[in-house]
Amino acid sequence: MELDTNKRVLVAEDNPNLRKVIVNIVKKIGYQTVMEAEDGEIAWQFITRGGVDLVLTDWAMPGLDGLQLLRKIRKSDSPTRDIPFLMITAADTKNAILAAGKEGVDAYIIKPFSVTTIMEKIQEAVQKRSEA
Repeated sequence: MELDTNKRVLVAEDNPNLRKVIVNIVKKIGYQTVMEAEDGEIAWQFITRGGVDLVLTDWAMPGLDGLQLLRKIRKSDSPTRDIPFLMITAADTKNAILAAGKEGVDAYIIKPFSVTTIMEKIQEAVQKRSEA
C-alpha cells in the first residue's frame, strides 16, 4: 500500500529532542505537513480545529496523556474519531498494549524505534482505518 504523503501529520511528544527525531523521521518518509504538540492538550486543539489526518503520540505526557487523547478522539464527532492513531511508548507490557487496543489505537510503537518501524506502523494504522 502506497502512503499518501499529502496527509497532514500531528506529532505529540513532550520531550523536545524526541519530538524533533519523530518529526524528522516522518518528513524523511515523505510527509510534507507535520505539526508538533508538546502535550495532549495542544494536540487536542490541533485536532478540534481540523486538518489532522494522522496522529503519532507519546503515551506518557503531562496533563492529557496519549491514552486520554485517544479516548477523546474516538468519542468525538466524525471525521475526527476516525483519524489513524499511533501510540509511541516505552510501556511494552501486555496490559498497556491491551488498554490501548481497547481504546481504538491503530498501531503501537515501542521505544526505541527505527525509521522502518515508524514507516511500517504508519502503513498499518492507515490501512486499519481505511478498512474500518
